[in-house]
Amino acid sequence: MDTRFTYKHFVDGNAFSLLDPIFEATLLFAVLLLIIVIIKKVSIWFCLLFASLSVIVTGQLLWFSGIIVDELNLGGSNKGFYCFVVMLLIHCAAVWISLMKSSKHEKIPQYSEEI
Repeated sequence: MDTRFTYKHFVDGNAFSLLDPIFEATLLFAVLLLIIVIIKKVSIWFCLLFASLSVIVTGQLLWFSGIIVDELNLGGSNKGFYCFVVMLLIHCAAVWISLMKSSKHEKIPQYSEEI
């Protein structure tokens, strides 16, 4: 029997593992953003935009993987959830570091009392 077009290739130990590489890739991008923010000064808007888009896409991916798991009567992969939580924490750290770097370089104008 030919099983190339069944879901058996997406299951590892009765857990749906097809989307695990995508979760790992988004986690890798989160780590890369954190490294870039630590090394260089990055615009807070870029950091917020990238972090929010990444969290939204990964959250939807987690939601859809739960729907697929439910429809196929399989067990869900814990790896996706843990990758999502770690990615969320890394993005929060990157945004916080970016905020600290941008506020540290602001100069407060000094006014003299003399006329």
